[in-house]
Amino acid sequence: MTFPYWIPFENEWWMFASFLFLILGIVGISDFTQKQDWISPDANRKWVHFLVGIFVCISPLIFSTNLWPITLSIIFIFLNGYALRKGFFKGIHSQDRYSYGTVYFPIAYFLLVLFFWNYPELIILSFLVLAISDPLASQVGQSTLFPSKFKIWVDEKTVQGTIAFFSSAFIIIYLGAHSFFDNSNNYLFGLALFTAFGATIAEITSCRGTDNISIPIVCLLFMIGYFNHVSESGQFFELTVSSSSILIFIVIPLFYVAYYYRSLSRSGFYGALIMGIIVTLIGSWRFLFPLAAFFILSSLLSKIVKNTSFYQTKGSARDIVQVYANGGIALLICIFDFIQPNAINFFLFLASVSAAMSDTWATEIGKISKKRPISIVNFIPMDHGLSGGITRIGIIGSLLGSSLFGFTIWCVIPIPSFIAYGIILCGFVGSVFDSFLGATIQAKYETQTGEIIESSQEGAVFISGISWVNNDMVNLMNTAFAPTLMYFYLKNF
Repeated sequence: MTFPYWIPFENEWWMFASFLFLILGIVGISDFTQKQDWISPDANRKWVHFLVGIFVCISPLIFSTNLWPITLSIIFIFLNGYALRKGFFKGIHSQDRYSYGTVYFPIAYFLLVLFFWNYPELIILSFLVLAISDPLASQVGQSTLFPSKFKIWVDEKTVQGTIAFFSSAFIIIYLGAHSFFDNSNNYLFGLALFTAFGATIAEITSCRGTDNISIPIVCLLFMIGYFNHVSESGQFFELTVSSSSILIFIVIPLFYVAYYYRSLSRSGFYGALIMGIIVTLIGSWRFLFPLAAFFILSSLLSKIVKNTSFYQTKGSARDIVQVYANGGIALLICIFDFIQPNAINFFLFLASVSAAMSDTWATEIGKISKKRPISIVNFIPMDHGLSGGITRIGIIGSLLGSSLFGFTIWCVIPIPSFIAYGIILCGFVGSVFDSFLGATIQAKYETQTGEIIESSQEGAVFISGISWVNNDMVNLMNTAFAPTLMYFYLKNF
């Protein structure tokens, strides 16, 4: 199929204006029906989700460039964010729980049309799954007389709704792919099965509407990975003989073992699984190996020092937030390298993972220090477990972590020595930067008993930092700072 398939107006400004007012009309009608109480608020929201999703799906069919879809997405990111904050247009927002889904939806649209406009068929299929399967799963779960409920992360799901989501996503991808591609039936069956699997994991691991952004992105990346690593032979399909294809069958049991031995929580298992598959398919084994090395070495260290530590941190089992706080930036760099290939991207990726490992090793080894840590800012002694504190053994652990990571990469992947030194340096400096952020901007609270803690509790008073900056946010900043430092380091060579 040739894109755009149909251009209603010679001047696309008119198509943009029509599209904009049509979506605004849907939102306005939903707000009116909400006030008139003609249908339930939940049904109202689902209809808006479905209709807007369908209109979003057809945008690659009628726009010749992504300029207008990008503009539309930006308008609704700000409009929906403002409406959510002020309580406007209640017909499009969830009424039974606080959700940012109406903001995540246009963000997902913005990302896909900005970076993947050259994959129009995949954009259409991805948003069809979001538009149809997501509200269908909710409807089935609510309509079931005795639903089997479960919770992976924050949002509660039902087994019946999850089955409905997977089944409908499979059908949408399977039938839609037959319309766009000339591959064999078996090949497209595999595509639909694989993509529905990824989309379902994205749907069940959600928090306050995050599935509105994770479902289309995971769908699109899984389909790209499938097309890149699966080839046909006659009427049957077979995996290409490549290390990336083989690694897919290693990633799943590897993370399951980590979950079994409680290195990962349930949400962490699913989050790491999605990350591992995407990195493998989009990046190759070179990108997967550093993440695997960081995770395996850090998990082993955590188990070794578990019985000798003087305090307990957030938990030895990493949840999905911790997984993406430590590996999210690396994942984004991997995806960016697929979109804009450049040799430097891989080195930035390595610096980010090195910073995560350096910080993790500083924390774990610092637990066995018999002396109280001191603040990295004013060198005043502080309690064990508080962010911003450093110990001699913790600093040694930080340097050891980045050094071990750099040496491991140098042994396995052919890289120049100065790159290995840069990985070690940026990882270590990133860990120090993490401690500085923990001491200065990470939120801290004081309980009624005078204890200083880092999470809000009933009766606790906010005393320093920025309220929305927690340890996971600091880790994310750390893993973003290290590749930035690596970039300037490489500019000198």
